[in-house]
Amino acid sequence: MTTIEFDADTAERLAKAADGAADTLRGQAGSRRTAADEAAEDFKGAYAARFTESAIAEAADRPKAATALEDLASQVRAVAEQAAAEKKRLADLDAWQQREDTRIAEAKAAAESDELVVPWLLTPGSGAPALFDPKPSEVAIKPVPIDATFSAQGRPRTGLGTGDGRSSADPAALHGFATTTRGLDTGASDSVTGVENAWVAFVSACAWAEIGTVTVFDGIRRLLEENAADAAWLDSIADAFERAGGTGELSDATLDLAVADAVPAPFTKLFDDSLTPSEVAELWATMGYTAADRRELAALPTSALSELGNLEGIPYWVRSTANVAVLDQRIAEANDFFDNMGLPAYQNAPDRAQNARNIIALENIKASLVQGEELGARTLISLTSDEPPLAAVAIGDLDTATNVTWAVPGMGSSTRKMTDWTDASQSVYDEQGRVHGDEDRAVIAWMGYDSPPQPGVFDLDIGVLGTGAARDGGDRLAASIEGMNAVRGDDGPTTNVLAHSYGTTTAAFALTKQGVEVDTFTTIASAGLPDAVDAAEKINAGEVFAGQAENATPFIGGAGDQWAQFGRDRSFDHHQDPTDAGFGATTFGADGSGPLVAVDNHAVHTDDHTGYLDKGTESLRNVAYATTGQGDRVTG
Repeated sequence: MTTIEFDADTAERLAKAADGAADTLRGQAGSRRTAADEAAEDFKGAYAARFTESAIAEAADRPKAATALEDLASQVRAVAEQAAAEKKRLADLDAWQQREDTRIAEAKAAAESDELVVPWLLTPGSGAPALFDPKPSEVAIKPVPIDATFSAQGRPRTGLGTGDGRSSADPAALHGFATTTRGLDTGASDSVTGVENAWVAFVSACAWAEIGTVTVFDGIRRLLEENAADAAWLDSIADAFERAGGTGELSDATLDLAVADAVPAPFTKLFDDSLTPSEVAELWATMGYTAADRRELAALPTSALSELGNLEGIPYWVRSTANVAVLDQRIAEANDFFDNMGLPAYQNAPDRAQNARNIIALENIKASLVQGEELGARTLISLTSDEPPLAAVAIGDLDTATNVTWAVPGMGSSTRKMTDWTDASQSVYDEQGRVHGDEDRAVIAWMGYDSPPQPGVFDLDIGVLGTGAARDGGDRLAASIEGMNAVRGDDGPTTNVLAHSYGTTTAAFALTKQGVEVDTFTTIASAGLPDAVDAAEKINAGEVFAGQAENATPFIGGAGDQWAQFGRDRSFDHHQDPTDAGFGATTFGADGSGPLVAVDNHAVHTDDHTGYLDKGTESLRNVAYATTGQGDRVTG
């Protein structure tokens, strides 16, 4: 039997899938319109105009795509009807031929037997049809080619050269639009995927059909890509406004940079690794930014902000503006990661643990920036991309302070405990005020290196006995000091480095580098300076001070410092005690004097307020004297 390759059920499945996808697209009109109206309500300026244009383009393209799918369904059903007619024609022709063959055979048999043949029924041997059984058409039915075309419009997403134009928006409404439309696009994509799968099956099972121009699937995918780009674009605009504080206007030029999510061209040269801090400072001065531009800077893409926040040589208000914006975004991203893990906890244990540590550090850094009027301004002058990150919080204004102190922590410190070290630095800041008045000062809680952990009974990490971490940290601290010199130039402040425990080892590496010099270097509870630094004169500081409480035995307890001597004596290469008489430092007491409390712990803060930097201790008072040019007042 003659037939054609066309499966009617497969064709109908395609038609139904196309109709269903068309219904899905048309059914989104109300939700999209509402989301667009809400986003546009507080959206003003050139970027709002671009958004309106995009919304109009989408609203025009989506029903066109739906119509193209409906046309596809209609054409497939029409071809199915043609296929059914062709199958019937072929079946009828086959059946007629069988009858014709029978008649011819019967006629031949009758002729051979001299039987009477009725001419008007059949002409023997002629193959002509019987009078009442005409031959079906021998003309094949040709299918109408299936054409289903659709193309989506491109959508501009910049200020389009609006010069000094400015835009405003409600970030929450923009994010809401992006969230709503992504959900709608997911539903549309699923529907279109069903049509695409049905199309593949149709082409395979219905080869008789003739395929013309079919661009509807690529067109709808392009439409969905444009929608996704709009959602990402709106999110990036909203992020920029959020980084800038969430309200007010931003220049279209800044938004152009923000939505590009790349390092802006003007900053490319600034971020050249070969530049010295002084060269960075000179280049920054030509860029024209002032403190009035904080919001514009904060709105820049995070790729640029991450660089700015840690760039030695630019003003500290710029660095803090950039770092706070990045910090907030990283906290949000870290929490999103934690909320969207999806798999059971045990399947993600390493990732969850790392992310938890990262969140703790990020939120601790954020908490360390909380301030009251009596505390002095706090700024985030460093925030690295490490997980957990390194950071530095300044108390006081580094751009104007006449006295600056770096506070370098010791073993066991990390940004997961940033509030603790910032509180300790705050104690130094406050005590400096008590002993020297309201001098324009600043103290940097510098958590700028990966310090080794404190040894424990069950902890075999002995990094604190070596100098690997101290050398790396020394490089970072030296860069920070050089950055200060570059930023402040001829208006440079008095500079001090205060270091605790293993931080003294770290600081010694920084302060023995060529070209790195401070006015004072003060050690408390030193875990030992590098062996090569065996005299105060080898440290690039105008004055060197050293203090330590009486020694106590680790793990056993008792009043006094349990770890400083242990760190020096058991170390591999940092045995030097800066309080030794032969070293040449000005030593000071920490065991109590008059109303001042004795230190009885290696820590800087304790619950009973007897740490090296606890208020009321002899140690803190002497640190304040040493770092405010009053070294002659330290107690012995």
